[in-house]
Amino acid sequence: MNIDILICSLNKGIVRVQDVLLPPNPNIKYVVSFQYTEDRYLDLIPSSIMNREDVRLFKYKGQGLSANRNLALEHAVSDLVIFADDDTHLSENILEVAEDAFAKVPNLDVAFFTASTYTGKPLKEYPQEEFEMKELPENYAISTIEMIAKRESIQGKVRFDERFGLGTKFLTCGEEEIWMHDALKAGLKIYYFPKKIIETSTLLKKSHIYVDAGVQRSRGAITYYIYGKKAWWHCFSFALKSARNGMCHFIPMFKHLAEGIRYMQRTKA
Repeated sequence: MNIDILICSLNKGIVRVQDVLLPPNPNIKYVVSFQYTEDRYLDLIPSSIMNREDVRLFKYKGQGLSANRNLALEHAVSDLVIFADDDTHLSENILEVAEDAFAKVPNLDVAFFTASTYTGKPLKEYPQEEFEMKELPENYAISTIEMIAKRESIQGKVRFDERFGLGTKFLTCGEEEIWMHDALKAGLKIYYFPKKIIETSTLLKKSHIYVDAGVQRSRGAITYYIYGKKAWWHCFSFALKSARNGMCHFIPMFKHLAEGIRYMQRTKA
């Protein structure tokens, strides 16, 4: 099997992409999707990227991580794909881990693994046993950088909702949950494996649910995407429980959750 590493970068982050690249391997290729907001950032593209035969660079003026991931996926050609950011470090045995997973589970479409910080601390509390994901997991939150997918299973079939994610001003996270919901709805076979494939410096935006209005709006929007009109009751219950537990004040929390619901009602993906 071969794999495309899809690296998404914005503006000055392009200088870090060279640190993401592994030693040359004939079965590992890279698609670098570089978003920039001003032309001056084009001068920062490292020559080390341009000189690698296993790297293809695509430049787009604009921003939005979900859009960037969709753009990168459009250019993928290998058997497998993994989404990486410009601040991630991939495990050198990533292809071996991927091949083992897809050989172990027949007809596997998507595999989720684990990630850590640069110091080796797990990014979150991960399950210790592998299992098939038949619904959004409740005991931990998935992240895109933990995912390796069969290209033909998702390319042109499951996209990131560009209303969500970093680079947007209103719904600043939640693109992973929406993607997962759509993938499950499409009938994809998804498994989790407790093996590390990547390191990152990124903090989890969704962990700021009690203090960040953008995360709260995203929570409301995700709930509406999944439950429709029932989202009002789900969000009311969540805000009330959170307030009773002393995590936040009810009115601001419910207000932002409601803003996310109303945003989804008036927009389309």
